[in-house]
Amino acid sequence: MKSYFDLPADAVAFLRERRTLQYDAAKTEAGAVTLHPLADLKLGQVWIGTDEKDDPHHDEDGYYTVPAVSLTATCSGYDPAYILLWLPEEKKFGTWDCDHWTLSVFESATWQDIERSPAIYIDAQWRARSPVVTRFKPWPRYELKLGRPF
Repeated sequence: MKSYFDLPADAVAFLRERRTLQYDAAKTEAGAVTLHPLADLKLGQVWIGTDEKDDPHHDEDGYYTVPAVSLTATCSGYDPAYILLWLPEEKKFGTWDCDHWTLSVFESATWQDIERSPAIYIDAQWRARSPVVTRFKPWPRYELKLGRPF
């Protein structure tokens, strides 16, 4: 059986069945979001900048690369990439802000939590005081890369 990046079994079943998250898209910053079918999931990467005050490389011209799987296929309000994501090495769900290069994880969230209250998770990166997110600190597990990836 294929591992699907070690996604939890309930998330695999949800995506395999091409189910949709049920929420009022008009009440979210992101708007309507759809998810990738299971067969379309790919391992990619997100970039994290050095803006955090406790980063040992704070304000250096560099970034960290973290392997991630984007779960979001479309989004009516923004670029859909990584609005909802899975970090296979961390075994956590999260969200990546592509404009600010910040990664937040849903520290103890299960797929059932996301399915039960999707709007909270879909909008987490736009809610500074969201109770479901923790800013991901890539150091010391991931190396700083100097410059920019493009």
